[in-house]
Amino acid sequence: MAEFVCYSCKRKVLTGEKFTFTKSGAVHFDCFISARRKEVPEEKQETLRKLSLLLDSQLKLLIDILEIRKGQPEVEAVTAAYKNIEKECGETTRQISSL
Repeated sequence: MAEFVCYSCKRKVLTGEKFTFTKSGAVHFDCFISARRKEVPEEKQETLRKLSLLLDSQLKLLIDILEIRKGQPEVEAVTAAYKNIEKECGETTRQISSL
């Protein structure tokens, strides 16, 4: 598995941790949301809260799917689900970045 370093805290992103990718690179979920809370205007904070909850649940699903794939790497449906959720995470991350 590839190794990434969080551009915010400079620590390794470990397998099983929630993280995403932005234009700046890999970032832990908590680092990303914490930074965005400081940058997003007050009138958009509720949208940020909702999008961060959505991204959190999407990332949890990815971690759960990775656990399933460890036991059954040949399961195509799980692999397809993973790719779809990964795309959704990217879109949610883009929306958060654009606030």
